[in-house]
Amino acid sequence: MKKLFYFLGNIITIILAFVLYTIVQQFYFYPFRLRKSLGLGNIPFVVLTAIITIIALLLAFYFYCLQLRHSNERNFNSKPHWQIRKVLLSFLGAIMLIFVSATIQLALGFNTEQTSTNQKLLDQISYQAGYFFPVMVIIVGPIFEEIIFRGLFFNAFFNKNTSSNKWLGILLSGLIFGYAHDPGLTKYLLVYWALGCVLAWVYTTSKDLRYSILSHMIFNSLGFL
Repeated sequence: MKKLFYFLGNIITIILAFVLYTIVQQFYFYPFRLRKSLGLGNIPFVVLTAIITIIALLLAFYFYCLQLRHSNERNFNSKPHWQIRKVLLSFLGAIMLIFVSATIQLALGFNTEQTSTNQKLLDQISYQAGYFFPVMVIIVGPIFEEIIFRGLFFNAFFNKNTSSNKWLGILLSGLIFGYAHDPGLTKYLLVYWALGCVLAWVYTTSKDLRYSILSHMIFNSLGFL
């Protein structure tokens, strides 16, 4: 019975983290509409957005740490948090993301003018979000998504320290990440699935969210170069 309650608690935790992420996204994707409805000036709205973002991120990370206190066979999030070899692993992960994305798109016959539904939606949002958009895509989004799709997901479903558990977790984490970015189930699902698998590999290899977050940030930032 305790295991059932713990499992349900993990599901609720992931849902709450998604809700927090969705709320925060509204401030970055629709800032001018939201600022107008709240009757705030530019600076007060920026301050409010920063406060809400920090609180939401801290809550999501707190959920993650609570899970680790209950069960942490893999020794995730252990000190020291910053190591040169793991930073290099992050950069390797970013290179793998670029290679995997390009290779799969080439293999599936995508041309340079084709974009996924998710990317088209982001392109539309970027026009109305202004300078809030890159902050979400490069910084806030990767942190939230790594906490949810890697941290909370592995703690909830694949917390046993076995090789089969690790690789099955990587595949399913990547698949859920892919579906979240391409719910229309187009061929782009394979691209996002592969990207999610690479990020999950970085996380399970480094045993620290900081490094998959760094890989994710580097990859996302390339779209603004």
